[in-house]
Amino acid sequence: MLQNIEELTTELIKLPKRERLEIVRFLLFLDNRSPDVDDIDSAWEKEISDRVRAVDEGKAIGIDYDEALQRIEERFV
Repeated sequence: MLQNIEELTTELIKLPKRERLEIVRFLLFLDNRSPDVDDIDSAWEKEISDRVRAVDEGKAIGIDYDEALQRIEERFV
């Protein structure tokens, strides 16, 4: 394993600074992810599927985008 890390480090050093920074950002993102992220993603996927199904089955009725924005504006402005 140590040899792989050394080889990887040698290759990473050869990259342009911008690419190295992108790798660092990605690694930090991985370290900062909550263990519950996958559960949250699954819950959102289910919610979206349920809402689409409700519209398809006529159980929910959507409203026009402009009307939705107007309602939001009236409520929060």
